[in-house]
Amino acid sequence: MSKDHRKGTVSELGETGLLKLLSERLPVPAGGEVWGGDDTAVLERPDGRLLVTVDTLVEGFDFDLSYASGSDVGWKALAANASDIAAMCGRPAQAVTSLALPRSTPLAFVDDFITGLIAAADHWGIALVGGDISEAPTLVVSITLLGAAGDPVTLRSGAVTGDAVYVTGSLGGAAAGLVLLGSRSDRDDPAADRLRARQLRPEPRLEAALWLAGFEPTAMIDLSDGLAVDLSRLLDSSDRGCHIEEELIPIDPDVASVSGLDPLTAAVTGGEDFELLFTVDGERELPATSPGGIAITKIGQVTDSGTRTIGTRDLGALKEKGWDHLR
Repeated sequence: MSKDHRKGTVSELGETGLLKLLSERLPVPAGGEVWGGDDTAVLERPDGRLLVTVDTLVEGFDFDLSYASGSDVGWKALAANASDIAAMCGRPAQAVTSLALPRSTPLAFVDDFITGLIAAADHWGIALVGGDISEAPTLVVSITLLGAAGDPVTLRSGAVTGDAVYVTGSLGGAAAGLVLLGSRSDRDDPAADRLRARQLRPEPRLEAALWLAGFEPTAMIDLSDGLAVDLSRLLDSSDRGCHIEEELIPIDPDVASVSGLDPLTAAVTGGEDFELLFTVDGERELPATSPGGIAITKIGQVTDSGTRTIGTRDLGALKEKGWDHLR
């Protein structure tokens, strides 16, 4: 770390810049392994490749107990990790959990948290094999998830010029759900309930990812921080540009029902949809839906490095409006 960086703050670099700075200080990974810069680490083992990922949720930043139950927090914490495994076309296996909490935390919250965590683990066939508990001034949940990798492993870095860009499902629903939850909206209708659920109880595309592996995706990432941010990450890793057709972006149809929220903005800069963004050979046409009924939508094309656009707008400018943990 240079003296110039030591004089600054993490907010000046942002999440991506800080991760890059830290990764530059780490050793070069062993042949065939991936230690950073992707959705999971990839480790070589005698019986195959192992996927390892970790995610942390912090009260006040990633969830708010004024609208999220302990059960919601347990479910979402594991969902975020499972989505990382899906982005590698892998299958989740075992998880360990760390829970840091104030002494004043009600036992009812802990009981609800475990209930939600177990429900999510059962839902996705994940074994909860251990963990740790510590004191902290606020609630912090951290989960490390292990998974089995496919062959080959799908990384962020394989997109090439001419590839088609696809996305699963629809976008913007989680952002709309957060608006409803944050505003304490009293809407009581199926659309509002579904949007809230997209924020509180996300469904990572595990089965869709395993099916997509048969189409040999060249690169893939999960949409945890929004289309603009995560697409930029994939393109940075692949050293490529793109052009996305704005009108092809699959926007959650219920987003338009949320007052004051622009659907396209929610779809492009909103996060936590946990859909999959991926590229495939441009000559290959994919089905419109997966066997599980998840929509598969072509939204654009990979280009030579340089220009990156969504419609007429610059992707870099849109990225700055997306989510960054340290800004």
